[in-house]
Amino acid sequence: MKRCMRLWVWMLLLLAGMFSQMEGDREAFAERIGDLARVQGMTDNMLVGYGLVVGLPGTGDTSRSPFTRQSLVSALARLGVNARSLESAIKGRNVAAVMLTARLSPFLRKGARFSVRVASVGDATSLEGGTLLLATLKAPNGQIYATAQGPVDADTPGRIGERVRKADPPEGKRTSGMVLQGGLVVRGVPVPFNGRHHLWISLDKENFTTAARIARAINAAMGGRPAVAQDGRSVQLTIPEESRGDVVGYMARILNLPVTPDQAPVVVINQQSGTIVIGRGVEVSECAVSHRDLSVVVTGKRVVAPKRDRSIPLTYVPRTVTLRSLVAALSSLGTRTEDMIAILEALKASGALEAEIRIVG
Repeated sequence: MKRCMRLWVWMLLLLAGMFSQMEGDREAFAERIGDLARVQGMTDNMLVGYGLVVGLPGTGDTSRSPFTRQSLVSALARLGVNARSLESAIKGRNVAAVMLTARLSPFLRKGARFSVRVASVGDATSLEGGTLLLATLKAPNGQIYATAQGPVDADTPGRIGERVRKADPPEGKRTSGMVLQGGLVVRGVPVPFNGRHHLWISLDKENFTTAARIARAINAAMGGRPAVAQDGRSVQLTIPEESRGDVVGYMARILNLPVTPDQAPVVVINQQSGTIVIGRGVEVSECAVSHRDLSVVVTGKRVVAPKRDRSIPLTYVPRTVTLRSLVAALSSLGTRTEDMIAILEALKASGALEAEIRIVG
């Protein structure tokens, strides 16, 4: 009898450990609601403007950009300098016309600072060493919400997506950059929360399952049914009467609730650089792969990459392996990017790969 009881105790402990591990795995995949969605009214506001960058060491716009000279004359006129008659004589290359873009957070008040991006619209070769003159930033409704001024921190050339030509300056073209903390809010966009009766939570990615899970998590944590999933993108939230005076604190508790999102595994391939990014949980089920003179032998949990030899037979293994292991084996064989894409697409078409394949570049 005692032996039987000990056996039952060991079985219960084993089951408890298994359930604990399963619960730990489930929580490991959970994310905060605040990382999956945004509260209505928390979106940034786009601003745009036009300005001049001065003080450039001969790398500004040339006479082929006449609007730069006209803008300079207008700026001098606003400062009380009459340069209309001298417009044709302005030939210096120390000025460049730029467009300004920025994102205005809904919680920035009047007097707050933020960074502004500038980009040349003329034929300047570099904005390095220049200073942005006072310019205004407008919203799509035409109203001015901020101003910008300050030194330009030009981007370093040769980043991903940029190509430096031989005709460019030795240091490369630097026709865009940042004015760090150079933006100044002159009109805020207040978003009142306290006193609200209803709010809407908008998901970053449309998904009916995730929206339903968010609503269930909120209802389970707050009690009752304050949350209702409207569709795959939004969840309507009714603020309880006792929390309407502190909606910010109420929403802080909600946005920190854990939810496991319904996300399909994704594989991203850059066909130019050959970079492959594999999402979490991407696996390959039982299959056999044969492409040109490539062969991969899967033994147990480890993928072995043999040398290029057509005499090596393909091995069927009724065991799930990770795509990471398969890609590592193919990469060790020197597989080209186009061959890798063909293999992954064939795996998906056969049903052995349950993941979305995105090809970029």
